[in-house]
Formats: sequence, structure tokens, C-alpha cells
Amino acid sequence: MRKIIKSLILGQKTFMITIALLTFLSALTSMTIITAYRANISQYQSAYRRDKLPDVIVKVDNDHDITASLKKLTNVKSVVSNAGIVSQVMNKNNENVALFISNKSTNIHLKTPDKHKIILSSYLKSNGAFKVGDIFYIGQQQLTVQGFYDDYLLGSPLFKYKQGIVSQETLQTLQQQKGQQKSQLAYVNVLKMTRNSNAVLSDYQDRLQTDIIYNKIYIQKAYTMLPTIVALVIILAATFLFGICLFVMRFALLSGIEKDRQKIATFKTLGITNQQVNLAYVLSYLGSNLVGLVAATLVSFWTSNLVFRFFWQLNGLTRAQHVSINIAIVLVISMIMMGFSIAIILLSLKPIKSISPTAAFHGGQSKSVPSRSHLSLTKSSMPLQIVLAFKDYRQKIGHYMTFTLVISLFVFLSLMIMTLNQGFKGKTNDLLGLPTVDLMMRTPNNSVRNEALKNIGTVTPIKSSGYNQETKILLKDEAVPVHRYSQIPHEIKLLAGHQPKQPNDLLISNSLMKTLHLSIGQTVRVKTATVNNKQLTIVGTYQTINNLGKEAYGLIDTSLPITSTYINLKNTTNKDKLLNRFSHGNVQLIDTSASTQNLTTSVQRAVEVLANVILLLTFIVSGLFVYLVSYLTIETEKRQLALKKMLGFTNKELRTQYLLRAGFALTLGIVLSLMLNKFIGSTSLNNLVSLGGLTKLNVQLPLSYNLFIIALLIFESSLIVLIASRRITKIKIGDFL
Repeated sequence: MRKIIKSLILGQKTFMITIALLTFLSALTSMTIITAYRANISQYQSAYRRDKLPDVIVKVDNDHDITASLKKLTNVKSVVSNAGIVSQVMNKNNENVALFISNKSTNIHLKTPDKHKIILSSYLKSNGAFKVGDIFYIGQQQLTVQGFYDDYLLGSPLFKYKQGIVSQETLQTLQQQKGQQKSQLAYVNVLKMTRNSNAVLSDYQDRLQTDIIYNKIYIQKAYTMLPTIVALVIILAATFLFGICLFVMRFALLSGIEKDRQKIATFKTLGITNQQVNLAYVLSYLGSNLVGLVAATLVSFWTSNLVFRFFWQLNGLTRAQHVSINIAIVLVISMIMMGFSIAIILLSLKPIKSISPTAAFHGGQSKSVPSRSHLSLTKSSMPLQIVLAFKDYRQKIGHYMTFTLVISLFVFLSLMIMTLNQGFKGKTNDLLGLPTVDLMMRTPNNSVRNEALKNIGTVTPIKSSGYNQETKILLKDEAVPVHRYSQIPHEIKLLAGHQPKQPNDLLISNSLMKTLHLSIGQTVRVKTATVNNKQLTIVGTYQTINNLGKEAYGLIDTSLPITSTYINLKNTTNKDKLLNRFSHGNVQLIDTSASTQNLTTSVQRAVEVLANVILLLTFIVSGLFVYLVSYLTIETEKRQLALKKMLGFTNKELRTQYLLRAGFALTLGIVLSLMLNKFIGSTSLNNLVSLGGLTKLNVQLPLSYNLFIIALLIFESSLIVLIASRRITKIKIGDFL
């Protein structure tokens, strides 16, 4: 048995190596991503518990202590209030960042900073906003960045505020400055936790006056959403990769059995049974799987930590513990892969039963496959090289069709992910349901507002402006922020329905529609800050991602105070001058674009990495298949190649024929992938983005991207075929006479 296995392995060592390599890549990808993803969740939860972070955070923009009112609630166990200020600060790139500045840190390892110095959330370092030693101003007070800390509470790019910690003395100095917006965070621990933030504090009467209410489940979702999307897509690619490994295994078995018919027949003449031959094949091919799985397990110790740090840094976190390999994950992945491999091997061994011992004396030629050692030189208008190459391609269609299918599937996946990447390039506000607003201005009345707009226009032209109200409604026990504009921003793309036409019309996010089981045209009764029972009509729905989805849009309500104005500038180069010049007592200018930019940058970064990984896998797998098919066909056609050399064909001409064959298979694969992308690409892509809460992604991949992928594939395939076909030069005519 050992000699049989050794004979099989030596006879098909190229396939054995390829199967081991594909198993290694697919297993390594799966083990790495799942381990890193689980570590991202578990280490975040551990850090949340270690820092004793609250069950719920409540933020209000006033200086009235809300501790007493929160402590009266039936589900509240304890409350700690943290007073501070909210301010927009300018970073080194002249971009504004929204900060909640206080003298209390939620990180238990953090030391109090020095006077007139500040410690910021580490996300602001990872995205390049600040570095140690940077100086910025809040009003007239200069602050120097002393360091950074891992913020597990508000550090996610999905949250609009980032925390800054100063000393008590520095905070008092900042609070005493005229025009500073005082604010406070309340850290609430509850008796019973629920997934709904509002349900946790359902009896809190001032919910509609709060800026944010987040529970720890919602916060964790923000910290894990981007890694979740990346992990799911890469796992999908790993599944594709293992499917290709099974293709290769079946392809190798069927081709190998056909090639080794005489050897198998010889084994049978020596008294070896079908079961023993089958067992030898099973053990030899499973051995390749096991080699790949063992290697993947060992390498995943390193790659799991590498990918985990990438996931961790998507939220700007730095203090990561070492990730140990999860034995349960390794065993489950190994058992799944081994199970599918055994099934494919057993299904592919049926031809062995039909091989009789007498085949050992007939040259091993299968009865079902006639000899093709002759050449048909029928006259054709096409060049002889192409005619012969196409004829040989048709005769080996089984080999090349497997390659074609693999190429088409992976090119299709690459095009889909490249389309996703293209969709998140540039301005993605309409995808995320985020309006583009350069500045928000607060004024006490219309006369001050009009004068301020006039003065701003003298510094830089205003593209558009209008009124804005930030309100809240209580809808089915859900406190929903309603952003009211004099004109709904064009980035808020309708999925269904129409834009609001009157103040009582609501445009609700798609995720909120699903969560609350609402429908377009439905009339709902809500509670507002001024009215206990108000009737509103849902007129449309728009797209946004999960963690930004609990919002709605509407038109200005003239019964409510109007103190805010949104401003879009024709040119934003002078934005910092406007902020420094016009932010004073009666006029407060706020740059609202910073938090949106942080979010879109993080999403774009994750999607770009994902696209590059998928593209790399595509070229690795296609390169392997081109080599395998070329190698196998050359090995099985040595006699025909020798005959062609006798007829005067040169090595160069024969290598060109193999290049043309690969070209036929590659062309068909590319055509199939383009057809798949055209007919089901959009549906598949939208199923993918729905994981993040998006409903649809309408984007057309530029022709240049398609041409780029196709050109790279053609170049890679041509190079590999030329390398593999060098074996032709070693074939001698005398060996086959």
C-alpha cells in the first residue's frame, strides 16, 4: 500500500502540491479571518468591562445636572455625570473635529494631563488628524496635544463626537470663555439591559431633549460593523477558493486515473483489489489536504494577529493583546474541508472499477477515449497554428472548461468587489444617508443671521444656505432625531415615496422603517418636545447604514424656534478663516463635515483593502490553473508532441499552440464573467451591501477597470503558459518511436 501511494504521489506531484497550496490558502484565510473577527469582538468586550464602562450613555447640551432625574428611573442602578464642553477644533490639515472635552476619562489607565494640554481619542491619531505636540485653539485658549488613549466609548468613526481629556483647571478656563457650548455625559448602569436604548430608559421624561442615548449593544455594533462586512466578504472569497480546490481535486483525479490506467491495471494483475486502489487514492489526496491544513494552522498564529490589528485599527484602537489560535475554529474548518474532500474523492474514483487487468497489456488506453495521435490537416482559411490549437482545445475541452469556469467565477467576484470599491470612492454621503453641509451657523434672530450671511459672503462665496432645525420625536417608544431643512439635502436619496412637501411629512431611513415595521403612507402619532400627541405622515424612505439609521428628515416647522442655518460654500479653502473670524457671542459657526469625513474615510479604507485582497486571490488562483492545465495537457500529449516534431513543427510553434489554447479558455472565461456581472452582478452586490444596512448600490464600473483586470489576466496567463511549455523543449522524438 505504501508503494502504491508513493507511486501515485510521484506521478501527480504537481497536482498534489497545488491541492495542498489551495487548501492552505482557503484554510488560512478562513482560520485567520474568523479568529481575528472573534478576537475583535471578545477583546473589545473585555476592554469595555475592564474600563467599567456604562450600560447606557446620555448626552445633553446644557449645564443642568441630569443625575438626579436619571436616578429616579425604575431601571437605573447608578448614574455618574461628566460635565464638559462641545467644541469644533481645527487639526493640522485644516479640518474641523467635533470634541467633547471634559476632565474625566472613561479609561482607567489614563493619567491627568498637564495644564493647558489635552489627551485625545487614539482614532484622531490613526486617521492623521493630530499628533503629539500639535497645537490648536478653543476660543482664545491654546491647547497642546500631550498624548492619545484608546477610547472604547465614543472612539468609533461612526460617532460624531470624539473625546478629549484635560485637567480640572484647564476645563474651568475653557468653560469660562464666552460662547462655549456646555454639555454633559451621564454614565448610566441599569438593573436590566435590553437591546433598545430607549426602552432601557423608557420612563425618562426628558428623552427628547437629549442629544444622544446609546446603550452598550449599540456602541459595540458601531465598533464591529466595518470588520463584520470585511470579514464576511473575505470568508466568501475563501469559500470560492476551497470550491476551486475541490474542482482541482476532481480534475486531477479524473485526469490522473485516465493517465494511470496501465499502472492501475498492473496493480490489479498483482492481486490488488479495487478497494485497495481506492484507499490509496483517498490517502494520497487527503494527505495533500492535511499538509495544507497543518501549514495553515501554523501560519494562522501570525496572520490572525496581523488581521486582528487591522480590524482593531479601523476604530483607531492600539492596545491589543496577543490573539491565540482557537482550536475549535481550527477543528471545525478542518472537518468541513476534509468532509467535502472525501466526498469529492469518492465520487471521482468510479472509473477505477471499470479498469480491467488486461488493460496492462493494451498500453493503458481507455476504450471510451479514442487515440488522437493522428493529425487532420483539412484545408482552412485560418492560419494553421490557430486551426491546430483550436482543434486541440476542443479535444481537451474538459481540462480547459474547468479552467474557464474558475476564471469566470473569480473575475466575476473581482468585478463585483471592484464595483463596490468604486461605489465608495469620492463622495459617499448619498450612500450613507449623510447630507453635505460645510458649516452650521447658530444665531439668536433673523437680523443677526442675515448680517452674518452677508459678512461671510464677503470672505468666500456661498453656494447655498437655508434654515435648519434639530428636533426629536418619540415614535413607538423610539426617540428619533428629525433633521428639518428648508430644502431636503440632495444627498438624501429616495428609495421609495416622495420628498416631504409640508412640515407634517416625514422621510424615514430604510433601517428604521424595517425596525419599527412602518410603511409609506402610514400616519403615525408621535410625541415632540412641545406637543404630546402629534400626527405625522411617512411619505418616503431613504438609504443609510445600520448605525446611522435611526433618523428622519422633514421640512422646517415654523411653530418651533429657528436658530440654525446650514451653509454650503463654493470654495472651502477659507473655511478656517470664517470659523476664526465669525465665531463670537451672537454668531456660532460649526464645521459639521469632520465627523462625516471620518466615517467615509474608514469605510473607504476597509473596502479598498477588501478589493485588493480579492484581486490578489483572483490572480493567484488563475495563475495556478493556467499552469496546471498547461502542465497536464503537455504530460498527456507527449506522444502527439513528438509526432508533430517529426512533421517539422518547431518548439516555438508548439509553445505558441498552447498559448493559443489558454487564450481560447481565458477568452471564454472572461466573456462568461462579463455576462454574469451584467445580469446578476447588481443583485449580488446589493445582497452584499445589505449586510451593512444599505439597500442598493447603483454604480457603473468604468471600462478602464474592466480592461485593467482583463489585461493583467492575459499578461499573467501568457507568462505562465510560456513557463509551463518549456517542458516541450525536453521532449525527444526518439523516446516515442
